[in-house]
Amino acid sequence: MRKLLPLILNLFLLAPSLSATGDSLEYLTPKDTVFIQVNAFGEKYFRHVLAPGQTLFSLAKFYGMTLGEVFALNPGLTADTYAPGDSVAIPIPNRAILRYPPEDYSPFDYVPVCYVVQPGDTFYRICKQYFRMPLRDLARRNRLLSATIAPGQILHVGWMSRYGIPDSYRLPGGPLWQRSNQLRRAYAAQGLTKKEFLQKGAAWWDQSKPAGSDLYALHDEAPRNSIIEVRNPNLTGPQHPVYLRVIGPIPDHAFSQKPAVVISHAAAKLLNASEARFFVEVRYHK
Repeated sequence: MRKLLPLILNLFLLAPSLSATGDSLEYLTPKDTVFIQVNAFGEKYFRHVLAPGQTLFSLAKFYGMTLGEVFALNPGLTADTYAPGDSVAIPIPNRAILRYPPEDYSPFDYVPVCYVVQPGDTFYRICKQYFRMPLRDLARRNRLLSATIAPGQILHVGWMSRYGIPDSYRLPGGPLWQRSNQLRRAYAAQGLTKKEFLQKGAAWWDQSKPAGSDLYALHDEAPRNSIIEVRNPNLTGPQHPVYLRVIGPIPDHAFSQKPAVVISHAAAKLLNASEARFFVEVRYHK
């Protein structure tokens, strides 16, 4: 079977396109290839292009997600505004990517997983940081004579079952994200009795303070001890919002130009902030 893999790859390793993923009966078919991208948080995801007959509810279930998680990762997508041809960002957990073909490998049961080299990528980073596999194995699989790669180059990195992703594979992404996810549930509960507001403006965090693990914010409109949602719209790829507990209002005389929200160092880390002041979208209830 391993001797057939190069032939199989020649059939499957096609450049990413906007053609539909799957069909009206299946969300992944043997003809599909999963092209992985890596976002600012180091999380892997790919773009599922909706085919006629596919629904967001069934799509979420197929990939082991909730419908709310799909909406959170795809701002602007709602239950009433999607259509065939829409691209939906789907996070792919590491456990779902098989680095080596299983004993029962069949091209009808597994689809190839590929990565398109981006500017600034190195072969070492792709192997060790992104996909955690030996350099030699990835080079051999892709018939590379050296570690030299170029943007746009397609690398075959593994396989994925075409029958979906179990929800048990979606483990929390570290203690900070676990804490944010807990606050997300509280934020959703607030929405049952209060109205949601959207605010766009600057966030500020104190870069001079040591990094901590508290997810909190100062905000003038949200009630003390309520939970707010903060999103960095400048990030590429799926945009995970961060959920923070409001500990009070912003002091009136602390800034010459008052920001919309002041956030903790840990929150800034999750939002991938590089500057002390950066643009965000804030949602809150009152």
